[in-house]
Amino acid sequence: MNRKSLLNKFLANECSAEEAKLVFSWLNEDPKLLDDLLSEDDWVSYINQENKSRRGGDNLLKIITVFLLFGFLFILSNLFTTSTDTPGLLTNIVNEIYYNPSAKPKEIIAADNSLLTLEPGALIRLCIKPNLDFRRVKLLKGRAHFKVSKDPSKPFIVESGTLMTTALGTAFSVDYQTEADHVLIRLFEGKVRVDYLEPSISAAKILKPGQQIYFSGTSKMVLSDFRGAIKPRAKQNVPAQILLSSVEKPYRNPATIHQSSNWLQLEETSVSEIIQYINHELDVPISYDSLIVKNYRIKGRFSKNPTMDLQDKTDLAASILQLIAEVNPFILEKQHNTYILKPKK
Repeated sequence: MNRKSLLNKFLANECSAEEAKLVFSWLNEDPKLLDDLLSEDDWVSYINQENKSRRGGDNLLKIITVFLLFGFLFILSNLFTTSTDTPGLLTNIVNEIYYNPSAKPKEIIAADNSLLTLEPGALIRLCIKPNLDFRRVKLLKGRAHFKVSKDPSKPFIVESGTLMTTALGTAFSVDYQTEADHVLIRLFEGKVRVDYLEPSISAAKILKPGQQIYFSGTSKMVLSDFRGAIKPRAKQNVPAQILLSSVEKPYRNPATIHQSSNWLQLEETSVSEIIQYINHELDVPISYDSLIVKNYRIKGRFSKNPTMDLQDKTDLAASILQLIAEVNPFILEKQHNTYILKPKK
């Protein structure tokens, strides 16, 4: 059976479990295959119906077909969930798919209470569950705003094309235009780290509020300011829930952490406080169990460069985490830009 035949079989709800799993892997690799499932006229009909909800007509069958498709996707997402032994990977199994076909923004409350706002035409895949090492969102197309629920133990990752944006608790937007392979990331609150998904490419950038990154498939990431700060006119394109007036409390090193331009000294410092230091000062995300790490402490001295770039910070963070894993019952792993600290079994 060729691909198109199987896609048609999937649309007719006639696939076996293995066939449906294969279709999901195709959709994960190439979201544009959705265009093979439904014609442009079907999508237009659905969107028109959303805008004219009280109006009946000949397009009812097509509208029902669209709902059946996404209902089927949601049901299968619960049938093919990842194992808890797979540490937070975005596998080929779809967990939850959300699409906004209307002309107005659509709000979604994730399992961790993060607020996601989908602009018209946006399509995302959600993988946020308590038993995973990461909170992950894959933006398949369009623009979405994120108000991330603060949880320093579970990094929040948004994949958009070849880029990944990592936050711990912040407000930002990602606009991914698949046709042109353009990505625009804007930060409104907190701090995010933007990396390439390909681990061999080390060109990460850190965004501060009022900054943005533009990327196209034929160029490098370009960091710039957007209007310097969030001004009243800028609010027109940002949901009200995303624009916060409160200012986060500045981070202060605990009394057990001492440093100069050339060294870092830890004096019986709790692992929790060390992880906070790494998150805030070294810009390296870490996934860990907050209830377990608080019971352990370490001490040590580390050398560092007077002027540290992001690679120097990552190297220093790796040295500290390796020491934590050596002297405590932990295992250290790494996936893309994030370190995972797990207890030994």
